[in-house]
Amino acid sequence: MKPDVRRLTSVNSLDAEEVQSNHILVIGDIDRWFAEGRLTAELDDYHFIDFDTLTEEALEGFAPDIILSPLLANGFDALDIAARLQGFGFKGRYRVVAAPVPNADVVLADIRTHAPDIDFDLLLVPPASSGD
Repeated sequence: MKPDVRRLTSVNSLDAEEVQSNHILVIGDIDRWFAEGRLTAELDDYHFIDFDTLTEEALEGFAPDIILSPLLANGFDALDIAARLQGFGFKGRYRVVAAPVPNADVVLADIRTHAPDIDFDLLLVPPASSGD
């Protein structure tokens, strides 16, 4: 499968094709996402949970159409999430939102190898400009 890395200005710029409903699950620290410029507005349609509360029951209860997370966070990374989702039998879309990374194709291949049933991709968002 050819790597297909999306480049966005913020998570808010996800288009209608990528996010087709209100079932968007974000795993991670929302305050950190805002501080890093990953989120630029209040997102009423997004549901936020911590990695520790990502259980099979929570996933089934929320039934997300897409899951978003950072590549790296305090206490977990995207591979941890992908492995957990794979173990739960999740077959939906999982997207990592990250600053541009070198060798994005390696990251894609690694996660896709460990979680082959998940539709995985990277959404690269440049760091927020401090001059604005």
